[in-house]
Amino acid sequence: MDTRRIPGFVAAALALMATSAHAAGFALREFSASAMGASYAGAAATDNDPSYLFYNPASLGGVEGFDASVNLTGLILGSSGNFKGTTAAGTPAGGSGSPQGFISDALVPAAALRYRLTDQLAIGLSLNTPWGESTKYPAGWEGRYYALSTSLTAYNATPMVSYQLLPDLTLGAGAQIQYVHSHLSEAIDFGTLGALNGIPGSIPGKDDGYANLHGNGWGEGYILGAMWKPTPALSLGVSYRSEVRQELKGSEQFIYDSAGIGATINALTGAFADAGGRTGVPTPAVATAGARWSLDDRWTALAGVEFTNWSSFRQLLIQSTDPVNPSAVTELSWRNTWFGSLGAEYRLDDRWTLRAGTAIDEAAAPAQTLEPRIPDANRYWISAGAGYRWTDTMDVNFGISHLFTPQATIDQTALEMGNALRGSLQGTSSSNATLIALELTVR
Repeated sequence: MDTRRIPGFVAAALALMATSAHAAGFALREFSASAMGASYAGAAATDNDPSYLFYNPASLGGVEGFDASVNLTGLILGSSGNFKGTTAAGTPAGGSGSPQGFISDALVPAAALRYRLTDQLAIGLSLNTPWGESTKYPAGWEGRYYALSTSLTAYNATPMVSYQLLPDLTLGAGAQIQYVHSHLSEAIDFGTLGALNGIPGSIPGKDDGYANLHGNGWGEGYILGAMWKPTPALSLGVSYRSEVRQELKGSEQFIYDSAGIGATINALTGAFADAGGRTGVPTPAVATAGARWSLDDRWTALAGVEFTNWSSFRQLLIQSTDPVNPSAVTELSWRNTWFGSLGAEYRLDDRWTLRAGTAIDEAAAPAQTLEPRIPDANRYWISAGAGYRWTDTMDVNFGISHLFTPQATIDQTALEMGNALRGSLQGTSSSNATLIALELTVR
């Protein structure tokens, strides 16, 4: 084995993990408690509060003077797995094969505001984190050569403007300003590397070191939308959020094993030296459509559909600042996904509105590239919520959703691209999620 290629392999593996998350890639949409209460059905066709700006900039048209909202969503996530791993030398990896709670709970904040300039023109701002993931496996688990910890967050600020082109048609547009920060880690099997290269005392699966990758970057994109109300009872909306090309730059750091195998490899070859690195990571384009239909003065039917262009993740190219660390290409083969939802609102009285909905959310990672740094899987949503008109100038909205996720099967081998140093890992992973959101709107 050419140990000079080892850092490049590790960088490629870490970059792959940066694009893997527990459902539908690493997308988040939890920025409106009122929308979540109906599983986001009709979100692109709703303009009655500023939290809907994320789903369609044309919802600016619903502001009368000024309004603002703040939203906080708690993600309560459960996860468990059953795995068996082997080293690249074919020996048992050892360690715990039944990790629990490796998908981390999270709080997802969001804020938005709208202001009307003229009868036709309005402006607004949406602040949120549309992409993110956080996981942590125990240090000694069977799949430690595939993943230990993952933290990736994209922060978006989106200023927007809308124009009422016709009495029943509003157009909107905005600029995405995005900052991404990531940290990823995994174990390195120095025992196997030393044994394959004839270093005395090397024991596969016993002499572990660690690789850590930190990266961040800025990117920009745009969002477009339209909302059409052909009748007082019907509202239709569409929006398109562009891909943002991220150039993440940062550092790659290595921790050697206590037996000195990694330090010996570094002294002989220059491999596993701390270095800088960069990679291009796009956050994909998303197209959304929604409909609201008021059946009578109390009932409103809702529907929505969303398409995410995850197929932009065909491969990742990793480049190191250290000439000893060659560039590496990792094939991903992610696929485009659909999110479909149906829901309803019921106006109980002048103050209370009740909501419910259901949705199906497709997974982005195909079975052949599924890996444990948070295995992707289809999600099935059921949601409920309520809105309360506290005063004439203040609303409070609450939403709760439970996500059912089928068991995912992972089958990674050392022969697949990026896995030469990791060995093989087979097993299953299960997860579930309960989301609770609270939103305050003032006008």
